[in-house]
Amino acid sequence: MTTPKDLPRVLALSARTREALAELRENLAAWLEHTPDADLDDVALTLATGRERFACRDAVVGTSPVELAVLLREKKATEPSPARAPGDGPLLLLDGTPLKGDPVDLPEVAEALRLAAAYGDTDTARTIAVHYGLAHWLRARLVTPRAVHGTGVGAVAAAAVRAEHSLADALRTAAVIESGPFAVDADPSAGTDALPDVPVVRIGASGPLGLDPADPDSPAHLLARLWCLGYNVDTTLGRPGSRVRLPGHPFRRRGPGEPSAVGAAPYRPLTPYEQRWLFYDLVRHGSSGDHNTAVAHVRAGEPPAPGILREAFAELQRRHPTLRTVFSEPGGRWQAHILPDATVRPLLIADDPEGGPEELREAVLDAARQPMRLRDEPLVRCCLRGGPAHWALALAVYEPLTTTADPQLLLDELTALLGAVTRPPQAQPA
Repeated sequence: MTTPKDLPRVLALSARTREALAELRENLAAWLEHTPDADLDDVALTLATGRERFACRDAVVGTSPVELAVLLREKKATEPSPARAPGDGPLLLLDGTPLKGDPVDLPEVAEALRLAAAYGDTDTARTIAVHYGLAHWLRARLVTPRAVHGTGVGAVAAAAVRAEHSLADALRTAAVIESGPFAVDADPSAGTDALPDVPVVRIGASGPLGLDPADPDSPAHLLARLWCLGYNVDTTLGRPGSRVRLPGHPFRRRGPGEPSAVGAAPYRPLTPYEQRWLFYDLVRHGSSGDHNTAVAHVRAGEPPAPGILREAFAELQRRHPTLRTVFSEPGGRWQAHILPDATVRPLLIADDPEGGPEELREAVLDAARQPMRLRDEPLVRCCLRGGPAHWALALAVYEPLTTTADPQLLLDELTALLGAVTRPPQAQPA
């Protein structure tokens, strides 16, 4: 039986140039060799958070520091990855291959299988549940597909992933399929979005972009490949860790005529969409609260400690430049500027000793939707409130910025980060 310690980890790297990437690989390999007892979850989290993402990328997958050091030194220089614009995700195809053996041990898969057990726990129901769970695990790892299709019973699971019906409805269909002759056609829309340069991630298949439900190593290898293709996926695999001191990016001076680093330009013009909403809210003072897109989570138990929430929210801002975007008016002309550091702190609302889940949700949403100062301050807000048995967390982003930042995905990521920073920090390597 595979234990969590035996599962592979992904170490994801990026640099401005191929030469800098090669140097970074060598430096990290040397560090791993000199730190054979390093916690790979800590190393993976440190590489995946708080660092700029550049076009020259690489990723290695392994189970021990020594193995990963060897893989880092075997790697050759890579070509820069294509820039991935918002919405430029891969296609997701659920091929409906019947499940053989035990599925990968992932929370989303386990939750779907628990529901499948209530519908007879047939082979068809288990296949649909596993495909559905893997699709949601990918979304939690920031793999946002541009479209989801399926073939065979995978088409039934794909429709549930697209929210055309619930997973429970899909499992009821599985019972009908098991009870007698029932033809399952391919997803009628499958292939309509296929383009030669769009990667296709296949759930139920092996291969470079396949996710084999029975292979515990498959998720790590898939995320490593997507990272190398330019997608900013969560290569921590959702595992908790603590930040450690690792070799930094090699610093190289820019030669004459060379382009500047990504994001180095201090200002950019506002888009027409940003201009429209900004000018509207400037004229109608205080109306920006109507245009704060807010989402909320409610969780049972004790709320996270203020320090843990501050650290997680700061990390979220470091990961997403959109959350550090400021609208300014230098020289009398409105422009957008990305701050170098996270500056927004979460708003802690006084606990409600009698508040139920819905009261807590409405309280944090109301606080998150309050008007924002639109000049020279980031346009994001995070609010927390605790109750007797639950706590609620809300995240709001100013509407013009949601074209490049999905608030619901950001809140999911923030919730995951809250779990990632709860472990006490370990001793730093000498």
